[in-house]
Amino acid sequence: MFGGLAHVLRAFGTSSVDVYEWAEADVRKGRLPNKPLWSELATPHPAIQFTGWQLAHAVIKADYLIERDWLLPSLGFILQIDRIVDLGARPNLRLVTGSPATLNDFTRTSLAGRIGQGLSLLFAHSKGYSFVCHLASDPEVIAHIAALPKTARKRAADFLFESQDMNRMILESKASFTQPENEPSPIKSKLRDALTGQVDYWMARISPAAQKGFAVYSCLRESGSLVPSALIFVDPPRQLVRDPIDFPESLVRRRNYAAWLTLMGLQESARTLMGPGRRDTRAIDVPVIRIGTRKFAVSFQSISQKMHQWVCAGLDVEALATIGAAIDGDDGPLLAYGRDASDGLATSAGGVEYGSVFPDGSYFGVFDESSRVHRFEGYQQFLL
Repeated sequence: MFGGLAHVLRAFGTSSVDVYEWAEADVRKGRLPNKPLWSELATPHPAIQFTGWQLAHAVIKADYLIERDWLLPSLGFILQIDRIVDLGARPNLRLVTGSPATLNDFTRTSLAGRIGQGLSLLFAHSKGYSFVCHLASDPEVIAHIAALPKTARKRAADFLFESQDMNRMILESKASFTQPENEPSPIKSKLRDALTGQVDYWMARISPAAQKGFAVYSCLRESGSLVPSALIFVDPPRQLVRDPIDFPESLVRRRNYAAWLTLMGLQESARTLMGPGRRDTRAIDVPVIRIGTRKFAVSFQSISQKMHQWVCAGLDVEALATIGAAIDGDDGPLLAYGRDASDGLATSAGGVEYGSVFPDGSYFGVFDESSRVHRFEGYQQFLL
């Protein structure tokens, strides 16, 4: 599926986006004063830094969280990334000059949304949130929206995140290739729509409640622009839950891992994991690789440009074992996984030079047989 991705992502190197926070009170205003100044409204935060592997990992993970035709969205992004993203423009993430104009409206919106969702996942990791599910795909959310009067229908926010210590967060992700400058009024309008139309409503509906909520707007600029690409967010306070939709404590993690199992080709295990309660498990032999000090159960997605390299998607072997326990009816190991690790953009693993490891234990990268820190461990049996 991923073909020459390794070569492309190596050329990407490390990039970043500027980050700004807007005050909730300013975002909720009907309109801003005349001639508003960006510097008086936007508070700068440390930039988010990431490799090409991390961005691809995040975009693909977001796609697989959404229940739809999984192959084409991710494949479309990968096939076009070097035509859309300027791989030589660093440190700030930039678009190839003129590339947005070459895309029709649907394609431009789709690609902007995908990259924006990937950046939103990386932003959430930087805030300490490791696990995620897609709200609009959840049957309870779909049923809730359908039961509302047509005049009161609400769009679901994009994602429900969860930290290692079980704190939850609602996030709505917006993105654009056509916001060339940090213009306060249109950016405020986009954040306000996301906040009042999606984040507010769902923060007051999910039980156990979300402690945090974010409306996030990623504005990606071309290489020729004097204004860096930026991620702008607003962070409203926790709200009182009313008419709650019950999201069991293991649901976010189950859906988080079901998405990645689907990418790994373990669709039956993914479907089983999506249903809470005890299910019959089956023994599956999965290839295991060691990278530095970490071991990952993987699926080999494709061969790279060099015959001794393979593009892999996988999971930390401990994470995969906890998934098996959850399928067998014991959520304890799944809920405890990762609590002794530090939160952050990515959990480090020695030797992952051409790859990405996320805090949930998911891995995406190149396994290189010729590397001194890579080793094929054989097959390990998991009950899934």
